[in-house]
Amino acid sequence: MFIRDAYAKNRVTRLVLLITGLLAVGCGAVKMYPGPELTRDKIAVLEIRNVTVYALDGIPPSLGNKKTLQILPGEHVMRMSHNIGGYGEQPVDYTFTAEPGHAYILDADYEIQKTLSWRPWVRDTATGLIIGSWKP
Repeated sequence: MFIRDAYAKNRVTRLVLLITGLLAVGCGAVKMYPGPELTRDKIAVLEIRNVTVYALDGIPPSLGNKKTLQILPGEHVMRMSHNIGGYGEQPVDYTFTAEPGHAYILDADYEIQKTLSWRPWVRDTATGLIIGSWKP
């Protein structure tokens, strides 16, 4: 009897942890579109790494400590910059087209040995392709 009770408690504990984890993933993103929450297959998700995003389509995101944006499919313009080694960079505009149900990573490559320069990119996690273009 004791073994069965311990097994049931373990299953309940795992279920609670799973639900909490799923809720945390959903709550960790900033919704950047008006109206009600849409299902994952109707939006795109953009994970931000190593850059500062000032605006998406002219709207500043309230990121706080969050690093993920939920966006509608279609063309977007992101204003961003990065601070390399304490040197502030001028913001650049990056244009890309998001597909519904896709996930993207926003990051940058850096050259800090010679020129202290950087190059932002957005990668589609499903295809591995870099999409979009930027203007300094």
